[in-house]
Amino acid sequence: MYESKIMIFGFGGVGKSLFNIIVKENLFALDNILVVDCTRKAFRFFEKCGGKRENCILFRMDSKCYGEVLDELCPGDFFIYLAVGNDNLVLAKECAKRGIHFLCTTDDTFSDQPFTEPFRYKTHFKEYKELMDNSAGGATSVLQFGSNPGLISILTKKALIEIVQKDESDFVSRNRHHLQKLVKEGEYAELAKELRVSAFVETDLDTTISDYTEDDQTAYSTWSIADFEGEMNDRSIQKLGSEVTLSEHLDRIGVSVDEVYYFSKEDGTLVIDKSGKDITTGGYVKNEYMEGCVDAHEEVFSIHDYYTIRDEDGEISYAPSVMFVYRPCEIALNSVYHEENIRGRLITNERMLSGGEIIGICVEGKNFNPIYVGTELYYDKDAIENPTVLLVSASVYAAIRFMHDHPDKGVLFPEYLDVDEILSHVSPWLPVIVSRTGLSGKSYERAV
Repeated sequence: MYESKIMIFGFGGVGKSLFNIIVKENLFALDNILVVDCTRKAFRFFEKCGGKRENCILFRMDSKCYGEVLDELCPGDFFIYLAVGNDNLVLAKECAKRGIHFLCTTDDTFSDQPFTEPFRYKTHFKEYKELMDNSAGGATSVLQFGSNPGLISILTKKALIEIVQKDESDFVSRNRHHLQKLVKEGEYAELAKELRVSAFVETDLDTTISDYTEDDQTAYSTWSIADFEGEMNDRSIQKLGSEVTLSEHLDRIGVSVDEVYYFSKEDGTLVIDKSGKDITTGGYVKNEYMEGCVDAHEEVFSIHDYYTIRDEDGEISYAPSVMFVYRPCEIALNSVYHEENIRGRLITNERMLSGGEIIGICVEGKNFNPIYVGTELYYDKDAIENPTVLLVSASVYAAIRFMHDHPDKGVLFPEYLDVDEILSHVSPWLPVIVSRTGLSGKSYERAV
C-alpha cells in the first residue's frame, strides 16, 4: 500500500471506476484518497464505499483558482485530473513546481479563456515538450494517459516488438538479430526507420447498443458529451510522415488539396478545413476492415514526435504518418449530424444492452507485413462502468503504478513509459490482441 495521498479530480464515470480499482488493489489507504467534483451528488458512491466525507472537496476550477485545490497535497502525492474545461499544461507545470505526481487523460484549456482550435494541440505540445525536457529528476508525471491517448502509444511499441520477434518477411528474417538489439536498447524510433514504418493508423470501434431511442435534438456518447461533440466537429488533424507524399495521403482520406487548412513540412502537422466527422477513411480492427471518421486527437502529436528522427540541422530524416480513425456507436455517430442538439445523454452501463469498444494500432510499412495490436472490452451487466470507461480507468491505474515505481523521471509522454511494465499492470482488465491476417497492401484503400 502506498503511503502518499491521491486526489481524484473529476469523480464521474472514470473517477469512480479508478477509485474502485484502487480499493480492490489496496493501492492507497482509504483515508488517503481525496475526491474533488463540482457537484455533491458525485460523492455518494465514494461515501457509500467507506470514503471519508471530509475527503470530499466541492470545487469548481478555472484559470484564477486552479492552484487552491493543490494546497491539500504535499510533494510525493498524486493528482489525477479526470475532469474537462481546465488547462492541463498549466496544471502539469504547477504540479512539477510543487513536486506532485500529475496525470491527465487529455489535453484541454480553461473554459474561461479563448479557445485556439485547431492550433491548441500544436502549441501545447511544444510547451509540453519543453516542460518534459526541463523536468528531469523531478516528480514523475504522465501526460495524456487514458486508453487513447495513452495506452495506444504503448501498443505502438508492442506492435514493433511483435514484428521483430515473429514477422517472417525477408527483411526481418535477415536482420532479426540487429532489430532485436534495437528493441533491447529501447531505440524504437531507429527501429521504425529501419523497418520503414510508413504509418501508425489508430482505430477505435464502438459497437455499443443501448436502450435509448434516438431523439433528433439529443447528443449521445459513451464517454463525454462535450468532448465527443468537440472532437467530431473540430477540424481534422493528422501527422504526415516522410514515407508518403501529401497527395498520396490526401487521396487516402478522400480530401482535395484545396481543403488543406494548414500544412507544415517542419513537423508534419496537417490540418484539414473540414470537421473530423466529415472525413472518412479505412482502417482495421483486428483483421476486419472498418471505416471511420478522421478526428483530431492528442496522440497523433506525441506518437509522431517520438518516432521522428532529425538530422544535425534539425530537419526530419524519418517520420511515420499518424492518424486516428474513429467509428462511434451508431446512435452517437448519428447524433453529431443532428441540426441542433439541446441536450446530452451519456450511455452508462445501466443503459447498455450489448456491444463494447475495441481500440488498436495498425502498423504499415515497407519491410514487414502489416500488423494490428489492440485491446477490447464488452458489456458486463455486473460492472459499475461501461467498457469505454474501464478502458480508460485501467490504463490510468497502470500509469499510477509506473509513477510510483519510478518517482523521479519528471514529466513524460506515454511513449516514454516501459511497454512491459504498463502491459503487466493493465493485463488483469485488458487483453492484448495481435492480428497478422487479413491485412495487405491494398486493404486500406477507401471502400467504394
